[in-house]
Amino acid sequence: MKAAILTLSDKGARGERTDASGPALVEWLAEHGVETVRSSLIADEADRISSILSEWADNSVADLILTTGGTGVSPRDVTPDATRRILEREIPGFGEVMRAESLKKTPHAIISRAVAGIRRNSLIINLPGSPRGALENLAAVWSAVPHTVAKLQGDPGDCAQTVPAKPFRPVAVSFVAKSGTGKTTLIEQVITILKSRGWKVGAIKHNAHHFDIDQPGKDSYRMSAAGADTMLICTSEKFAMVKKQKTEMPLEELINRYFDDMDIVLSEGFKLGNLPKIEVHRAECGNRLICRDNQYDRTLIAVASDVDLKLDVPCLNLDNPMEIASFIEKLAR
Repeated sequence: MKAAILTLSDKGARGERTDASGPALVEWLAEHGVETVRSSLIADEADRISSILSEWADNSVADLILTTGGTGVSPRDVTPDATRRILEREIPGFGEVMRAESLKKTPHAIISRAVAGIRRNSLIINLPGSPRGALENLAAVWSAVPHTVAKLQGDPGDCAQTVPAKPFRPVAVSFVAKSGTGKTTLIEQVITILKSRGWKVGAIKHNAHHFDIDQPGKDSYRMSAAGADTMLICTSEKFAMVKKQKTEMPLEELINRYFDDMDIVLSEGFKLGNLPKIEVHRAECGNRLICRDNQYDRTLIAVASDVDLKLDVPCLNLDNPMEIASFIEKLAR
């Protein structure tokens, strides 16, 4: 099977944002034995979208044509409309399954207008614009894709054997360091860069001491102080929850429970945790590393340092947050 990917993004077409969904799909398809023979990024222009999809299908460029982006309800989200106008036959089940799967993660999935269908011998599927959303939606329908393509090409047999879809979970990395290395500043910079590249990013801060999220005297504080086991405060923009616990919840459980809609989760601290770690090192804070001191920490995947270190893991430039963001980005693809 051969695939072609059309990414729709006004900002991407203007060079204001780096596309992450297209490359993520290429890698995912390769893992499932599918070669990507064509990949393009254009602005959200309905006529051009229709033209490219028609050209690829009519010239048998690919058996599977995927679009990513433009499936929502914003004025510039025109991918489903442009796709539907060139389809010879629509297959509603693909969109229904993708929405049902996405609804497990977010109620906003209900506004997705993604469609799928057939033109000539090509199967065309609309996917969301975020890397995680695109991969999750494709995985949700993948069991039917090879069989559909085989039928389009005249296969008279029963359902073809398919490759199981790869399970998804956020890529999580813990930043650990000695005091005074600038760890929090670095994480802040990395988050900004990853967000600009289209990733959904979560963050967890470990605190060994007692803390309150608001000030004594506030209504939410008073409710918690009165004995509420769980207290949630919300606005139209965000919410925060205070939930009492007898023991500290493991980092992995925190991520699985509260961050399953993220692509990447960055945590600060958790030196004793089992997640992959990047140690932040600054020469003025000493030569010894936390993860390479008395105990060899096998979860260390890189060190971000202001000096070159000879290690058994990559040494990244502490003063180049883009390099560090790119290193994490590769883990998520």
